[in-house]
Amino acid sequence: MSGAAQTTDDQSFTETARRFLEGSPEELKPLLESVEKSRGLLGPDDVADHLRARVEALGLADSLAHFRAHGYAVIEDVAPPEEMDALREAIHGLSEPVPGADSRVAAFLLGRHPAVDRIATNPKILAFAEVSVGNGLRASQIIGSIMHRSDAESAGVHADQGWLPAPFPEHNCVITFCVPCEGMTAEEGATRVVPGSHAERRHPTPAETRSETVPIEVKKGGVAVWNGSVWHGAGVRRVGGTRTVLHATYQRLYTQPIDDYTYLLEDEEYLASAPEAMRGLLGERLFFGTAKSGSMVDLRKFGEATIRAKL
Repeated sequence: MSGAAQTTDDQSFTETARRFLEGSPEELKPLLESVEKSRGLLGPDDVADHLRARVEALGLADSLAHFRAHGYAVIEDVAPPEEMDALREAIHGLSEPVPGADSRVAAFLLGRHPAVDRIATNPKILAFAEVSVGNGLRASQIIGSIMHRSDAESAGVHADQGWLPAPFPEHNCVITFCVPCEGMTAEEGATRVVPGSHAERRHPTPAETRSETVPIEVKKGGVAVWNGSVWHGAGVRRVGGTRTVLHATYQRLYTQPIDDYTYLLEDEEYLASAPEAMRGLLGERLFFGTAKSGSMVDLRKFGEATIRAKL
């Protein structure tokens, strides 16, 4: 494509996007400027211009570099110890036994406890997630698990985005944060990962599910994170006590989330006290399903999506 043609296309895109977004909130202007700067061609490992200062201020650069190279990372000092204690109490209070297993699970947690909502909208987690799965990301699955001591063998490894065909998209679609309320070491059941396996962009073969792994060890207050392509699996706890974890998964806006939390958008009392970022995680401003009998899709929301999808 010639330079003149490229310039024309860029101008056409900009004019169309601005027309869609006319009268929209001021918060969208930096997003549009960010898309214009990248010409809508942000690479899968790039940080969008509007996000750079936030990533730097939150001290995420080193973790992001490790994440790009290995498919996983540890983010330190995400929340203070007392916040982790509150999260642990919430998971234990909402959990139920898993039939046939010595463990407990607390499912469908968003909107059920303030400690869960605070972690799900934590600034470090959301900024890191946006770099990986883009602006306009959705909450996909928010669950808690309680692991006890076991003599069992590891169940092997898998890739989280199991409903995507291979090769997986270059732009990551799924990101999971593992929030260990007490911290986790190898003997305490830390999640195990095959470093660099995300570069394969596919599911492991049956033989590869037994690949050599390393534990993601995390201090209390920190978080483990991996992308949807990396091969990983649950660790096994070899000591007493419990490993209490919140698994918070987010997805790129065009993919189907695992859990449907949209009912919370109808709960005005909940939204009045929920963290402001929650509305975005629930998909409040996405255009999907807005077309009705006798009316088109919501063009303003469609315009927003065309911007957010490029970030």
